[in-house]
Amino acid sequence: MFGYVTVNEKELKVREYEEYQSWYCGLCNMLHKNYGRSGQMTLNYDMTFLIYLLNGIYEPEVREFTGKCIPHPIKKRVFRQTEISSYAADMNILLAWYKLVDDWDDEKKITARLMMSALKKGARRVIKKYPEKAKEIGREFKKLRKLEEKNSQDIDRTSSCFGRVMACICRYRSDEWSEELGQLGSDLGRYIYIMDAYEDLEEDIKKKRYNCLVSHADGFGDSEKFDVFIFDLLNAIMANAAKAFEKLPVIRDAEVIRNIIYAGIWSRWDQIQNKRYENRKKKDYKDK
Repeated sequence: MFGYVTVNEKELKVREYEEYQSWYCGLCNMLHKNYGRSGQMTLNYDMTFLIYLLNGIYEPEVREFTGKCIPHPIKKRVFRQTEISSYAADMNILLAWYKLVDDWDDEKKITARLMMSALKKGARRVIKKYPEKAKEIGREFKKLRKLEEKNSQDIDRTSSCFGRVMACICRYRSDEWSEELGQLGSDLGRYIYIMDAYEDLEEDIKKKRYNCLVSHADGFGDSEKFDVFIFDLLNAIMANAAKAFEKLPVIRDAEVIRNIIYAGIWSRWDQIQNKRYENRKKKDYKDK
């Protein structure tokens, strides 16, 4: 469900992309430092966006250092971190934990059970550190699970559960910016949930797994019309996210954040479309 909120690399300057990677590496380093290798395995680009966003508003002091890591053992990497990086790592663990619990309850995935065992100690620390956030996030995952158990095809209701999860995470402090941050988080959460459902749709239908888009895809019949429907829906959601962002007093790295909101989020869409196009070509070839 995670990793959809990333940059459009082609539209970034070389320096901007290198800095983006340094914040991503900084988050990876923070996860390893605080939660070990298992914590590192939960790394995703969505929380890198959160770091950019909250750094831009609160402008905390930046720590920069270089070093090597297991994925890049030869060449030294640049790592950038702030106090927000620690918060993003905590939220990363919290999200991963409740997603794993959900996967285990839904499908009894053994991989989810193994990862839960590995993350249990760290997740308990985060829950103790942020009891209200943990309670709110856990509550929304439970609501989502109940909707999924009923095979709900209400896109708004299902996606809004994850929207409220991301809203909770984006509200770093209870201050004058929490409303806009909450709105931006809500829209991002809805986008992530729907994009994930859209990407998994064909496989979910094949394996008879829950997906909130099944009846909608059947209703359109024509796959291209359905694609347009989903694109328009996601576009409207991200337009609201952009409005919320533009109300925030972000100066630091504002253009990188705009790259993500206006262009980066569509990079995954293009990848999905290319994959679907290739699959359809193969199917058409086999049918001949």
